[in-house]
Amino acid sequence: MPKWLVFDVGETLASEARWLGSWADWLGVPRGTFFAELEAIIAARRPYDDVFRLFKPDIDRAREREARRAAGISDAFVLADLYPDVLPTLAWARAAGYGVGMAGNTSAETEAFLRTLPFQADFIGSAAGWQVSKPDPGFFRRMVTEAGCAPAHITYVGDNVANDVLPALAAGMQAVHIARGPWGVVHARWPEAQGLRRIRSLDELPAMLA
Repeated sequence: MPKWLVFDVGETLASEARWLGSWADWLGVPRGTFFAELEAIIAARRPYDDVFRLFKPDIDRAREREARRAAGISDAFVLADLYPDVLPTLAWARAAGYGVGMAGNTSAETEAFLRTLPFQADFIGSAAGWQVSKPDPGFFRRMVTEAGCAPAHITYVGDNVANDVLPALAAGMQAVHIARGPWGVVHARWPEAQGLRRIRSLDELPAMLA
């Protein structure tokens, strides 16, 4: 049976620090304050959109995104957002015989960005393209369909315990929690996260899966 590694996108493959920081700047909030409040909201298990409402209670994110685009500010990932361990790990996975997928709660714009990387994944999916978002079981069923194998032969790597790791396990997959970025670091302290397979960098993945 084929073996598959499927990677979440935000804070697994690409850092969100640049665009989150740009939102702090847009709202006129010191970046340190913005990120501290974001971590507090994650720890309280509140929707992350609450961090924007904290500083602008009547915010309309869609309207603000349009205003940012008009000002030449994009929420899209760029190649510089990739963590430095990403391309070496993807190359290792391919050399080791894994099928490689990328799938996250992302936009069509992010899906298009992933297709420009200097690595060709076997499949790329997004919440926008698949019309279903994690942690909905339908998202994980779509991954199984794309991989064309039993769920147990898929290992999903993600930073978000609630959206990535636990639903992947519930779907019969294997899962690895990467504890980086705001969600990854905070979620590593959750009671339900104890005992999960965990890495802090994709560099650690080959040894864990050996």
